[in-house]
Amino acid sequence: MSYPIPGNEIERLATLNDYRILDTAYDSRFDNLVEIASAHFATPIALVSLVDADRQWFKAKVGLDVRQTPRSQAFCTHSIARPDTVTVVEDAALDTRFQANPLVTGAPHIRFYAGAPILAEDGAALGTVCVIDRAPRHFDSADRRMLKRLAENARSLMELHRRNSLLREAADCDALTGVLNRRGLEKAIERAMGKVLAGEGCGLLYLDLDQFKQVNDTFGHDIGDSMLKETARRLQTSVRQGDLVARIGGDEFVILLAHPVNRTVLELVGTRILRACALPVMLHDQTVGMGLSIGGAQAPRDAVLAGDLMRAADRALLAAKRAGRGQVVIAGSQEETATVGPPLDTDHAPGGELALAIERDELFLEWQSYHDLETTTILGYEALVRWRHPRLGVIAPNNFVPLAEACGLSGRLDAWVLFRACQEAVRAPDTVSFSINLSAQWIANGNVVPLVRSALERSGLDPARLVLEITESTAIGSVEGAQRHMQELRALGIRLALDDFGTGYSSLAYLQRYPFDLLKLDQGFVAALGTDPRGNRLLQGVIHLAGLLDIAVIAEGIETAHQADMLREAGCRKGQGYLWARPRPTPWSMVAA
Repeated sequence: MSYPIPGNEIERLATLNDYRILDTAYDSRFDNLVEIASAHFATPIALVSLVDADRQWFKAKVGLDVRQTPRSQAFCTHSIARPDTVTVVEDAALDTRFQANPLVTGAPHIRFYAGAPILAEDGAALGTVCVIDRAPRHFDSADRRMLKRLAENARSLMELHRRNSLLREAADCDALTGVLNRRGLEKAIERAMGKVLAGEGCGLLYLDLDQFKQVNDTFGHDIGDSMLKETARRLQTSVRQGDLVARIGGDEFVILLAHPVNRTVLELVGTRILRACALPVMLHDQTVGMGLSIGGAQAPRDAVLAGDLMRAADRALLAAKRAGRGQVVIAGSQEETATVGPPLDTDHAPGGELALAIERDELFLEWQSYHDLETTTILGYEALVRWRHPRLGVIAPNNFVPLAEACGLSGRLDAWVLFRACQEAVRAPDTVSFSINLSAQWIANGNVVPLVRSALERSGLDPARLVLEITESTAIGSVEGAQRHMQELRALGIRLALDDFGTGYSSLAYLQRYPFDLLKLDQGFVAALGTDPRGNRLLQGVIHLAGLLDIAVIAEGIETAHQADMLREAGCRKGQGYLWARPRPTPWSMVAA
């Protein structure tokens, strides 16, 4: 479908992009404007429409479900071609330009359109404020003047948006070199880390200039500043498209490498930077030598949290300096181990081996069933991780999960378990649910919701079948953040369980603060059944309390039929333990066979 293109199209698109408004979130100020337009003109549809190269995108809308349409179908395309007037189509069905338009012949069945161009300072028409009706109608000169005033208001709001965007960008940029500053880098890393556990890795190169203080002391701060500017320029010409350069203070620079990235990419980009900065530079008639030391790290291999990734790269940078400067050292490499030393005694706590085990897929899952105490029917399975060590054989989780926490690997371990468990669970019968343990640190972390959503989408597992178990004895962190993320997780359709209830010091506070669906009684309660009268009464009280809060109870560690009977009499409906089954790989496949 043909449409008019303004004579200043290239300049117009450049101006539109300069406003930094395309694909931004909804804004109540623009929303108010279209609500006013819709109410004033009594039209079911009102829009702030911006015309991009091949689409029309709506910054604000009333009465329309979509956020954009093809430019070839947009009435506003005709409006911006006549920037000095309000374009009015009183009956689209009678207008040869629009009779066959899909927006006329189909939803939203446009019959009437009026659009006033939004004009930038240079006169370019960026889009329109428009009103639309599904019936023909007349639009007089007073109506045109009113719509034009609304378009002028839209332009003022766009100017305000652009100024605020520029201020935010300025706050995130280093005034001397023009690259990101520490604040801007931290934001960029947080965004990148939010995608890491959804499958998009990232990397960091942490570097500083060799002997920079001597340059400042010998040639003066003007030369030093010029050297920093030249360094930033060379870094920007050495990295890949999509990578970000930041100066975080003094002579320290950081490069955030976007997905895809691996150890080889870190080394290649680092080596290219060393070559680019090895040549001396002429500054104010002075020839000044340059040199760098670089440390690298990548996520999720070395970290799943932003601060941990920065620290890993910083440790690698220290190793590079100790190795003799002018070096690139990557976290976890032999060079780093030789100069910095391992984080733990690998003879007794093989943290490095555990990281490799995750990469090499040496971990595997076993599943333990939980049952209806009345009928013994299998209700679901809990995922339990194991490590098949090449020398030591199968290692139980209580021997390496603490190691993961000590080495900063618990996040990677949890992510591996979650994704693998969802992949295996989707092949099981639809009648059972699945419990997966998640470290409490995740709950207050902003990455938990995209992590879980990604695992569900990639596996195809029904969210209603997933239960996330959070250990009660571990601190959750920020109450406000945890509550928000837990509600978001429940909104996905999953359920939340408080695991090992009774082992910590704030059990009742947890039940009060957080929206749990299930409570798992620690096996210590079950082991004391029949031998401790006070323990029996306490167990009954916990089960009764959970019932008042509409929280289901699952008892762990049931080994005898007598224990199961006592729990059932106390009001507990679900249980788990060796009475029915020990953990084993995908037991539902055995049942199916």
